[in-house]
Amino acid sequence: MSDPRDPQEGPEQRPEPLIPSRAARHQKRRSRFLPGSGARPAPPASPEPAPPPPRGDRSGWAPPAEPAPRRPEPGGWAQPPAPAPPRREVGEEVWEPAGRAPSGVPDFAPPAPRPEEPPRREEPPRRSPRRRPSLRPPGVAAAAPQLRGVAASSVGLAGGLVALAAALVVAVGTLPAAGPPPAPATGDPYSARWVCPLLAGQPATVTIANVGDATATLQAAVHTGKKPSPLASRTMEAGVTQEFPLRPRQDGFVQVEAFGAPVVASAGGLGCAPGPSNRWWLPASDTRQGIETTVVVANPNNEPAVVDLVPHVTAGSLPSDRELFVPPKTAVTRQLGDVATTGLKPSIEVVARAGRVVAGAAVRRAGAGEPTLLPAQSALRPAWWFAGGLSGGGRQSHLLVTNPNPARLQLTVEITTSKGTFKPPGPFEEPIANGGTAELGIPPLDVTGPFAVKVRSRDGAAFAASLRVTEGEGAGTSSRIDLGTGQPERGWLLPKAPAGGQLVLANLSTDELEARLGDLGGGAAGEPIQLPPGRVVVQKVPDGIENLLVEAGTTGLVAAPVGGGPVVPGSVVGGIPAGGAIMAGPAAAP
Repeated sequence: MSDPRDPQEGPEQRPEPLIPSRAARHQKRRSRFLPGSGARPAPPASPEPAPPPPRGDRSGWAPPAEPAPRRPEPGGWAQPPAPAPPRREVGEEVWEPAGRAPSGVPDFAPPAPRPEEPPRREEPPRRSPRRRPSLRPPGVAAAAPQLRGVAASSVGLAGGLVALAAALVVAVGTLPAAGPPPAPATGDPYSARWVCPLLAGQPATVTIANVGDATATLQAAVHTGKKPSPLASRTMEAGVTQEFPLRPRQDGFVQVEAFGAPVVASAGGLGCAPGPSNRWWLPASDTRQGIETTVVVANPNNEPAVVDLVPHVTAGSLPSDRELFVPPKTAVTRQLGDVATTGLKPSIEVVARAGRVVAGAAVRRAGAGEPTLLPAQSALRPAWWFAGGLSGGGRQSHLLVTNPNPARLQLTVEITTSKGTFKPPGPFEEPIANGGTAELGIPPLDVTGPFAVKVRSRDGAAFAASLRVTEGEGAGTSSRIDLGTGQPERGWLLPKAPAGGQLVLANLSTDELEARLGDLGGGAAGEPIQLPPGRVVVQKVPDGIENLLVEAGTTGLVAAPVGGGPVVPGSVVGGIPAGGAIMAGPAAAP
């Protein structure tokens, strides 16, 4: 009996070819993506197969016999089953196995023609295996194959070094070219500016002192009218002091600009400020019956200024009644005492909403000879030190505090005398309302004479403070204001010798200080003065000294003339290094 799968049989005996499964269709194409796969090897030679039988004729066809499983070798594992029968691709056709030749090599047969059937619909192209979507845009060539191992690390390192070198070359090319080395400094020229407000009919003495080591060039003038009047010579030698008594007929100011050396200007009463500012504090005004307060605002600049006078009372701040317009190079006064503040003792906050100004005030009592002149405080500090207090002999001292913060202010007050430092009894522990002010009286002390005051906020909030000392009674009452200092100092300047010839030195630090007295012109006056910590010492000023300098080795020194007088802390002495040619500033121009 003949084998139905024998290719030698007639066409009517040939079986219909198998339709490949999905796995079989993709088996050959998947092998193309295996690593290291090359060209497909040609199948072994076999006899030329005969044409398969027609599709409808299946007589004599039988499925191919399954190969017998191989017996396991003794002592070993069973061999895996034989792989699926291979296929052969002839051009665009796939020949399925039709049997095996006598040699055991599978025989392939081409697909049978189907003339009797209508043309079959072409199947869609075979889908390729799933691939990860490409991240590169269309039209961009694929990246070159990456190297692995030592070659990849070496080439990557070399490429990174080349890229870094190129970036450094570009960065260096964009940097500006190095300039020549700067010329050595030959001496710092200085530029200092002082402004002293003046009230019409109120006498004042302005003192100008050159506290530097070089000659200063000055631009000093009195501005009380349309045209300024020169005040001092064009130059001032080092260590020289000049006094200028003034009795202005109109409200105005004195402006001093110095170049080449630090210069200090001072005046009793309204005082002098190291330049204009946009905020000032006048903590000692009074609008009670029979008392009037006049505020003077000076504008030394070439632009107009718009100023608000904001009263602060015990309960808080009050809105300003109306704004104050100050033309350039002029001074304007304003009387206090509107309906809201009449009968009170408010502190006045001078706020320049446009421009920069210098302020001061005068408090006149009915029947009194001379008004009390109030210099303005120009800064807010978390602590203040004063050495101008006096106790005994009917003298009274008040600590004047203004709280500009939105929260309540709590203070710690300490009094220092020749015996030691202590906390005084009284209402010093009570909080001050937000935006409010307080007048804290110093109780009678067990010593008669000078004392110092240190006041600080408990939470570090900044505030304004000053010390007022009142002497006499009735029509003979006089008051003076001590602005003190808002930072630790190691030096003080008295441009004019004290009227009483005595100086108060207070050591408010925790270490012993050694103070030295000297003349502005050079040379020391007397032996060093030892100041124990937390003590006040009264020292007689040596004769023949016009400009007294007081210096200590470290900070913590506070000085003031006994009975009052002009005194300047060292922190405001020196001016600003100009750093260039010495030229007159625009503020000195008429």
